[in-house]
Amino acid sequence: MKMKYILLCLSFFSIVSCYDDLGNYNYKEINEIKVVGGIEKEYSAYTMVSTLKINPKLSFTQDSLPVDRFEYTWYAGSTDFNKAKLIKLSNSLNLDYFIKLPKDSYILELRVKDKETNVEWSTQTNLSVTTLFTNGWLMLGEKDGYVALDMVSIPGGGDTIVTTDLLKNSELPPLKGPRKMISINRPDNPAWPQVNGCFMMTDDGTYELDRVTMASDVSKNIAYNIYDPNVSSKFAGSDMIQNSAYARILIGDNTLYVNGSLTSSGAFGNPANKYDKYGATFKVWPEIMWSINSWGSFSYNQMVYDMDAKRFVKFRNSSSFCTILPDNAGDPFTWETGNDMVAVFNSKYVSQGYKTSYAIMKSPDKHYYLYSFVPGTKDGPKKNNMFDITSLPGIDRAKMFVFSGKYPYMLYAVGSELHACEFLVSGVTHKKLDDFDKDEITLLHFDTYKESTQDVFYVGTYNTTTGGMVQKYQLKDDPNDIIIEKIGSKWEHLCKVTSMCWKWF
Repeated sequence: MKMKYILLCLSFFSIVSCYDDLGNYNYKEINEIKVVGGIEKEYSAYTMVSTLKINPKLSFTQDSLPVDRFEYTWYAGSTDFNKAKLIKLSNSLNLDYFIKLPKDSYILELRVKDKETNVEWSTQTNLSVTTLFTNGWLMLGEKDGYVALDMVSIPGGGDTIVTTDLLKNSELPPLKGPRKMISINRPDNPAWPQVNGCFMMTDDGTYELDRVTMASDVSKNIAYNIYDPNVSSKFAGSDMIQNSAYARILIGDNTLYVNGSLTSSGAFGNPANKYDKYGATFKVWPEIMWSINSWGSFSYNQMVYDMDAKRFVKFRNSSSFCTILPDNAGDPFTWETGNDMVAVFNSKYVSQGYKTSYAIMKSPDKHYYLYSFVPGTKDGPKKNNMFDITSLPGIDRAKMFVFSGKYPYMLYAVGSELHACEFLVSGVTHKKLDDFDKDEITLLHFDTYKESTQDVFYVGTYNTTTGGMVQKYQLKDDPNDIIIEKIGSKWEHLCKVTSMCWKWF
């Protein structure tokens, strides 16, 4: 019976030219229907991007019959017969369907039913659905006061394709306060859903997005994966990292959570921002300090900043609490700084054999300092240096900072101006790099993942008339001067981009 059903569904034309009137056994001619145009042999579309429009032209052998006598239905069914499922797309003759189908090859079928005789005709065509969301830059920001998500897709061998307003067709409520876009994946194991995730962090909640369609709904709220009974349904994540052993670390609402084994569970345990297993929690800075490896995972020790005691502390992904760090005589600074954190950045710059992290801090007497240290050694975090950067122009108004992976260079944004400094033991020097006139700089993103061997970074700006723009730059390989040059594409008419990440798979 199943095979007969499939054969019926896949017949190109199912036409019956007469029907049997059971009342008097006389055979009557019926109104035959043919498709005479408007349907191509095959179609291709992008899921969650394309709208499929088909306007069939029909001919009838009895043209005087009323139009409302007929019923129209569009179906899609996978060419993989093992799936054996028809999906209804529309009840109108003219198809106008926003593609939400998963990536696959489909048979697309139009059925026309004569409601008086119950005779049904069908015609079919092929539909190939693929995705634009495999490789590319996800760009999180704001549009018309709400969270917006755009993507610059980079298909293999093709030009970049910009897709805007990815959230407009999601089943998420309107959200406010874009925070951070994070895509976590194992290049050597892309098929494992447990270890590959795409997360959108906002003030109104943190949601996992489907990696193929970029769709989501309220059931994908990450708060449902946290054991902590005090966690809010509007849990506002701010940072997340993962290691090669499939452990994941999350910060949100100034609280630290750890998932020790993604392969067995996707859930996070109780808060780890405390100094013993059952102790009181402290308020943690929203970002994690860690040493980046080749594909963007962490190893060994990590660090967070205790905002209450104003000190750096360490923890391991297998720990349920944090540890106070010891100081040594002659250190360039103490771990307990007494300062307020301004920003954190994890770079590709190697010092003491490990990747370097930086912290920009403000003292009670309104001085600004740059701390350099190595979080991820086996023996625990190690200090590098501390620099007084109070004299840098506009440093008191700067909110975005990135660091070179090759040289001791820091870039920072003040309004529409892009600045840089070189920090050496001999002193700190400054250079103004660019000015975007009246367009505010909304994003600085250093590429520590996709082109990690190059000093590539992105600048996002916003214009009230033309919208958001993101431009790609590179720091030239010159140890004697800080020189930047525009490379690659410039993407315009985006949302007001405040966070971006590379999505692979």
